[in-house]
Amino acid sequence: MLRRDTNRGRPSRCRRLYGLLSLTALALGGCASEPPTIDELHATAMQSVGAVEPTLVAFRHDLHRYPELAGAEVRTAGKVTESLTKLGFDVRTGVGGHGVVATLVGDPDGPLIAFRADMDAVAGDALDPVPYASEVDGAHHICGHDIHTTIGVGIAHGLASIGDALPGRVMLVFQPSEEAGTGAELMLDDAVFGNTKPDAIFAVHAAPFPVGQMAVLPDGMMAGRMLVDVRVSGEGDLGSAVNEIREALMQADTVGMEQILAFQTEPFISINLFGQADDSDGNAAVRGFVMSAGLDYRPYVEQRIRSALDDLSFDGLQMQYSFKQALEGVNNDAAMLSRANAAIAAMAPSVSVSPVPGVIPAFSEDFGSFQRSVPGVMYMLGIDNPQAGTVGFPHSPDFVADDGAIRVGVDAMIAVILDAMQR
Repeated sequence: MLRRDTNRGRPSRCRRLYGLLSLTALALGGCASEPPTIDELHATAMQSVGAVEPTLVAFRHDLHRYPELAGAEVRTAGKVTESLTKLGFDVRTGVGGHGVVATLVGDPDGPLIAFRADMDAVAGDALDPVPYASEVDGAHHICGHDIHTTIGVGIAHGLASIGDALPGRVMLVFQPSEEAGTGAELMLDDAVFGNTKPDAIFAVHAAPFPVGQMAVLPDGMMAGRMLVDVRVSGEGDLGSAVNEIREALMQADTVGMEQILAFQTEPFISINLFGQADDSDGNAAVRGFVMSAGLDYRPYVEQRIRSALDDLSFDGLQMQYSFKQALEGVNNDAAMLSRANAAIAAMAPSVSVSPVPGVIPAFSEDFGSFQRSVPGVMYMLGIDNPQAGTVGFPHSPDFVADDGAIRVGVDAMIAVILDAMQR
């Protein structure tokens, strides 16, 4: 691993840091001849995380008991802000709603690396079969955002423990309104990154793999959603036209409703049309989501939809249609992912990383909005406990995420962040 001199000619700080890091290479009465490697920094950070692991678990349980829906993450943001302020982070609040952005500077000339965690809960009345079940009617953490947020706080604990020895800067982004699909864009509109864009951004998402395992794919890992809006007006047979439009659109579907929750291993187009909604002028409208994965595949998808619609013609009627990207999905930077995988293998070897089996059309994410501005990688984080018989399939009514996933996520992400700071 590369070494970097982070002491910058400050002997008193050097002595304090090396004492903090508990390194054995101290020269008697002075500083060691070389700064710590990122392997040593990672080990020290994880030692600190281990010391507060019960606190992190309690933090997660508290978030789970008091979930907050998209746009209402007041208490959650407050808990995050309190924790990170105590750790010495520079904290901004109210970003894009209730978003929290916390920054820690080691080497001010080093790379700025970001980690994103979403905070909001899911609406509904899930079973929540855990001792720390939700006490808020109509809101439950059945997507793992309480885990994601706690991992962000765990990363903060670990990196704060190595302080000025960091070979760069870290930005922790706690995002509201992911379930609404608007939070990332709201934060971007509110200058989430300030005057300096990060060099990279990382994230994890709870997934139905055993604890200790992570999974990832380059490029399109979670489907993007494009909104198609078709309007028909005139004096002809609107009802018949609507039926033909719906049928033409569904002919472009390559998946079928019975497969939208299954992993797809080939490029796909999945179409989910909404119920008919006529506008105030009596014109007919057909609207729905077109789901696909991979930025390179999007032009083909749009062209296929255009071709299906352009082949239609109706007596006495005019048809207009439009497209709008509603969710970016997740589009991982392939080169960054390769390097991140190597960092996890080197510094967090107990964490197993494998390819995701495919892309599930029905699931999407707005993390891709950040990736549109900053290259980044999201990992699927295993949260199942096979011994306990729990299965953490997001949004399922019996969703349970094992607490052991917290340390796994923190371990892997600290490794990735430290490695990215070496660029």
